[in-house]
Amino acid sequence: MRQCLSHLILIFAAIVGSALPASAFGIGLQPTTVEITVEPGDSNRQVVNIANVHQEKTISLTLGLADWDLDEAGQIRLSPPGESDTSAATWTRFSPAFLTLRPGESEQVIVDMATPSRLSRSGDFRFALLASTILPEERTGQSGVWKKYQIASLFYLTAGNANSAPVIENSTVEIDEESGSKSLLIEIANQGNSHARLTGTIDIDSDGERQSIDVGNLVVLDGAKRAYVAPLPDSLANDAVIDVRLSNSHAPQSPSAKQILPPYRVITESKRAALDVETRQ
Repeated sequence: MRQCLSHLILIFAAIVGSALPASAFGIGLQPTTVEITVEPGDSNRQVVNIANVHQEKTISLTLGLADWDLDEAGQIRLSPPGESDTSAATWTRFSPAFLTLRPGESEQVIVDMATPSRLSRSGDFRFALLASTILPEERTGQSGVWKKYQIASLFYLTAGNANSAPVIENSTVEIDEESGSKSLLIEIANQGNSHARLTGTIDIDSDGERQSIDVGNLVVLDGAKRAYVAPLPDSLANDAVIDVRLSNSHAPQSPSAKQILPPYRVITESKRAALDVETRQ
């Protein structure tokens, strides 16, 4: 079982690690993300819709559960259900376990979650509902080769005195040595016990020209760090002013469930050198 899951992890990371729509291999799945606030002893039900968007193929799917988290680059990592300290897989039942969908056909999967009457801590618990299938490789020269694919609906269950506390720890402009392209690296840490879901803008003032880059749906898990890279214009001046402005739409400690982070100003290398000169004077 562990060897099989390890193989699925590799396929899953390649196909949906960047939260692609589930139609990536002909299956549509909604919702791809579920966020629920729970209390001890609660029962909750979620309906997940799975559709075959192929025009000609009939697809058979196997359903299952897994634990999951994100690495610092935001890629999904799977592990066997019930192994993680954050796992809610043992609270969860679903039906059906197998589906066969003809072209254009859809089916509902019922997911029931029963929160234990006693919880050891407050904060986030997680699990993933996985749908997997084996399909023939369609690329030239791959006749007779079959490949396993997976998609998932990611569940966040937030319990008790939850607190989401994202902080921008550092941000620097980086230049690729080969291409010369510029990017902004933003390092974020979440010091709370519940995930953060960040959106906002990167505002750039370069040689008097203003530009904004949108940041959307940036998740930082509880107690974790995230490195986010945004491409910058090649014309970026050495003394450009860059402000990172983010807000958190998942702040359970707030009555509005929202939180605005303090703006973070990026000091470019030329500005840092100028500051050093002023300090020495």
